[in-house]
Amino acid sequence: MKKSVIILALLFLFNVSCYAEGQAGLGQFINAIQLLFICFWIFTFTIIGGAIVKFILQKNKLLIKNQTFKAFSISFVVTILAMLFLFDAFSFS
Repeated sequence: MKKSVIILALLFLFNVSCYAEGQAGLGQFINAIQLLFICFWIFTFTIIGGAIVKFILQKNKLLIKNQTFKAFSISFVVTILAMLFLFDAFSFS
């Protein structure tokens, strides 16, 4: 119950500016939602890509220090580069 009240209060505070400024506030709210979706996709593709890279490294029996960290770092960099070049595919707008 407390969490839902807090979430509704935060949504109201975040959306209050649309009453004062017309469509600008609504645009800010939609941009915030779009930012959350983009962060979600970055997180998801980093996890999936990191698991694939780690599997490839383990399958080839390569002994690398910090194998998990390096696999997920490589996946994160590839995901960010994909976001830069294919932003419209990730934003779904």
